[in-house]
Amino acid sequence: MNRVILSTTLTLAAVTPFALHGADSPENENPNRWSFGPRFGMNIKADFHNNAPPVNPGPAAGGANHTYNDGYVLLDSSGNAGGLTWNWGYQNASQVAGDTMQFHAIQSGGPSTSAINHVSDDPQYGAELAYQRVLGHLPFLESIHWGLEAAFGFTEIDLTDKRSATGLATVTTDTFALSGVLPPGPGYNGTFQGPGALLGDTPTRTTASAMATLTSRQKLSGQLYGLRLGPFGEWNFCRHLSLAASVGLTLAPALIDYDFTETTALAGSAPSVTSGHSSKTKLLYGPYVSGTLRYDFNKHWGIYVGAQFQSLTDLEQSAGGHTARLDLGATVYGTAGVSCRF
Repeated sequence: MNRVILSTTLTLAAVTPFALHGADSPENENPNRWSFGPRFGMNIKADFHNNAPPVNPGPAAGGANHTYNDGYVLLDSSGNAGGLTWNWGYQNASQVAGDTMQFHAIQSGGPSTSAINHVSDDPQYGAELAYQRVLGHLPFLESIHWGLEAAFGFTEIDLTDKRSATGLATVTTDTFALSGVLPPGPGYNGTFQGPGALLGDTPTRTTASAMATLTSRQKLSGQLYGLRLGPFGEWNFCRHLSLAASVGLTLAPALIDYDFTETTALAGSAPSVTSGHSSKTKLLYGPYVSGTLRYDFNKHWGIYVGAQFQSLTDLEQSAGGHTARLDLGATVYGTAGVSCRF
């Protein structure tokens, strides 16, 4: 019995200093903390790639494939029976000329833009709400507390690439007969299997040299959400000033739209326009590390500034022979805001 009493007494004596510290510590009096404020992301990048097949008007004869800047006239599953094909498409209303369709191909010496364009428009703005729960402190260094944090944030994505080039080009204009067929509206794309509106497959061709200006605009836009989860440690310099660090996993649902428009303006003729759109939702993920400097006015309210580094997986999507990739492999966020303990 004496051994039990002695053991209990020694145990109580050992833990009493920590218990007293916990009772007096404002961090343990208020172990829950919410933080909210804006943040901005840097080094968020996009790669735009034009992988559409090259323009090739082909021979000025029937039974052949013809591709243009503003459409195509190709062989169909019937082998273009009767000199007609339903495997054709066009972009602009101005291509309808009476009972014919006109297509344009710009080649050799004409303007061009880079096949792959890299864009980084900084910063990208958003906000974040974080929750931290203090679970304890280091027994050998009581000024360092530790716990778990969870944060939810969003970033508005708006990455745009605009380019233009002008030069002397060889312009091929091919005219195909509609033969009384009423063409579908602009943006029509027939298929190999069909059926569809029929177009004569033998062009009437003219070739000329002209100044041409190619303007391209590609854009990734949408929302990037983020859920961060991980442990944190906080070093209290004094009662009011502290420095915290955390590390963990980020899960980031992304809802992104991709749009592109290419306009070819020829001297003396109406411009031709090619465009495309796609939307994609994907769950991105990766690690993060963060650091936060905080000043507490009192035991409830404070302000903070901080920085986060994230490395997330990529998102890639395509439209109309063009591909865009959202690169989040090395993103840095700056943060600031207010915090509340309770």
